[in-house]
This record gives sequence, structure tokens and C-alpha cells, in this order.
Amino acid sequence: MLTSTEIKNMLDAELPTIRVLLAESDPLEIDRIRSTINREFQVGMKVAKSYHELLASIERERPQLVILGKIDRSSYSEIAQECHKIQTSLPIVLLSSQGIIIDSFRQLVKTCGLTDVIGKNGSLNQLLQKLAETISEHSDLQPLGKTDLPTRQNLTSEPLGKPTGSVAQLIRQPAAKLLGQPISGKMMLAGLEEIVTISNNYFGPLAQGNYWRKTHARIVDEFPFIANWSADHFSKIDCQANILERELTDEDIQSLQVWVMMFVEECERIVVDYRTTLKNSNLSPSAKNLLATS
Repeated sequence: MLTSTEIKNMLDAELPTIRVLLAESDPLEIDRIRSTINREFQVGMKVAKSYHELLASIERERPQLVILGKIDRSSYSEIAQECHKIQTSLPIVLLSSQGIIIDSFRQLVKTCGLTDVIGKNGSLNQLLQKLAETISEHSDLQPLGKTDLPTRQNLTSEPLGKPTGSVAQLIRQPAAKLLGQPISGKMMLAGLEEIVTISNNYFGPLAQGNYWRKTHARIVDEFPFIANWSADHFSKIDCQANILERELTDEDIQSLQVWVMMFVEECERIVVDYRTTLKNSNLSPSAKNLLATS
């Protein structure tokens, strides 16, 4: 009769070793991510701590999945483009500190060339289990060391063949109204300025200005309404004069919400769970509306 250890070893032997590349620069975050993953999925995991190390590791290791955390290159599009030059069908899944992933952010991620995004409440184990099952299904077709399976199509939460067009046209969540009243550009500018004022207590105007400008550049192509807004080096937010008195559409407001969400992500490189800090501040309804997706 087999012992429990022997049974466990037999079960482990049947699990495919999957090659996972974790791109993350923060040692504490690397340890946290590893602690959430079952032991059997850690066997083939490698870590890349910088953008250049990520590209070199893909060339060398030929991973079957990249888990993208925070590294020294902010453009998702550039990361995806350069990775796929090396390995065309490589699935790249973004790890986000957001608790809930809204549709507009997921579509932004996919438009940038990434496969999908997992929030802080998502399960990496489920993703890796799906990866292992896909590898097992195709194990009789190609040697494991030479296959690029599974593809991005296998792992995404929505069909990648689905027409996407502009992300701004795909926002489905209705924007919240403030006390049932229309929302103007002036109200949203006041809300942004309020977030800036609170954030200056934690980051200072120069660092915060960099976060606003970096995230603005990252999303402006997919959210054209953001081109009407700007942030200077000292985190002063401004917008075109014709926007101030205009009633904003649902898409306009959600474009601003995505900008704020990306800004908060940058802040959380320094202050853990900064979104909770903001939400626990004495915010006006306008500022709370901007944080509705964070």
C-alpha cells in the first residue's frame, strides 16, 4: 500500500513543469507573489527585475507565460511589442494592484498588446492551472521545450479576435452622477486638484507631477478626451477652457477615472494601498467620483 508521501510524489510527477517568467523589480513584491502560488507552479518560475533583463530572459528561457509586475519601463505597448518580437505568441498577463478590474482598463491593457490583467483579488493559481491544462492537452503535439503554447488566445478572459477599435468606444460602465446632477469639467478639475493637494503630503509636487505626466502619456492615445487635460512638472492640473463649463459624457468621466486609477498605481510603488489612504480622506463628491474605479 502506498504511503501518503508516495502518492503525493506520483501526483506531482504528473504535473507539467511550466516556464513562467515573473517581471518585478521589488524584492518584497516578488516574495509576496511567490507566497500566493502553489508549490508545484513555482518549479519553473524565473524572475526578471528590469526591462532589459526581461527581454534577455525571454530570449534565453523561452517562457510560456510572463507575469508582468512593475519594472523600469512604463509603456505596456513597448513591453508587449519588444517581447513579441522575440516570441510572437507569448502570453503576457499584467498584475494590477486594483481590487476590481473595470472593463475600460482591461480593454486598454489588451489594446496595448498584453493578454489580460489580474487584480489583487485575482488568482494566479487559477491562471497557472489553466496554463498547465493547456500544455497537457498539447503535450502529444510538440516537445514541451520547443512549443510556445499556450497562446494569448488560450489564456485571455475574452476572445482576442473580438473587434476592439478604440478603447474609449468600449467603456460600458455608466459614470456615476453627483447627487443626480450633470457633471461639468470644472467639477472634475476641482476633484483632481483635491487629490493633488492630499497627495502632496505623501510625495511632494515634483514626484507627483511625474506620476501625473507619465500616466497621461500612457493613456492619451486610447482616451482622446485626456488630451484636453494636462499636468505640469509641479503637479498643477489644468484643462482646456471650453471643457470647464461643458457637461461631461459618461466616456469623458471614465477617461478621467482611468487617469486617476493609473496615477494611484504609480503612487502605490511608494505607499502601499494608497487608494485606501485617499478614500479615507475627507473627499468631496467630485473627488470620490474620480476614485470610483480605484
